[in-house]
Amino acid sequence: MSDAARDLERQLEHLETVLRALERGPESPIRTQARDVVRAVLELHASGLERMLRCIGESVGGAEIMGAFAKDPLIAGLLVLHDIHPETLERRARAAMKALEGTLTAHGAHVAELSVADGVVRVRLERDVGRAGPPTQALRSSVEHALVAAAPDAVAIEVDVPDTVDRAAFVPVTEVRMRRRETRP
Repeated sequence: MSDAARDLERQLEHLETVLRALERGPESPIRTQARDVVRAVLELHASGLERMLRCIGESVGGAEIMGAFAKDPLIAGLLVLHDIHPETLERRARAAMKALEGTLTAHGAHVAELSVADGVVRVRLERDVGRAGPPTQALRSSVEHALVAAAPDAVAIEVDVPDTVDRAAFVPVTEVRMRRRETRP
């Protein structure tokens, strides 16, 4: 983990600790004012960031800078927090699945369907017939982690992974018939 990542993690943990302490306290005018201050600061930052993005987007090389912002986890997280990320939820979800494509292929699976509606990301995987792969839960977990990282603002993430039974190779016992040997004269 890089120093920047450790620093970000430390900052987020501190913020979470302070917010939890604030929420655990008794309801009071001070607590209400503290929420109002946080809300006002977030709105101010959102307005400033939005204006910065607009200026960058209109400048020469702005598209490349915006692309770099979208790929940086800290910056992308701030843009999502303020609902000003340059990429839509669906595009971020599709990019996450595209990035996971090699891993899925190596495990004998692929994305059969991806949809986003009302903030809910739905992914259906299919497995290659006759190929062994990781357990269903491991595949589901990989997809969920990739989507949460790319689209933390999703209302829900639903991942459908078929079980590992190779249905093409499965023959029910009731279908197995014993053949009689023909006797030769």
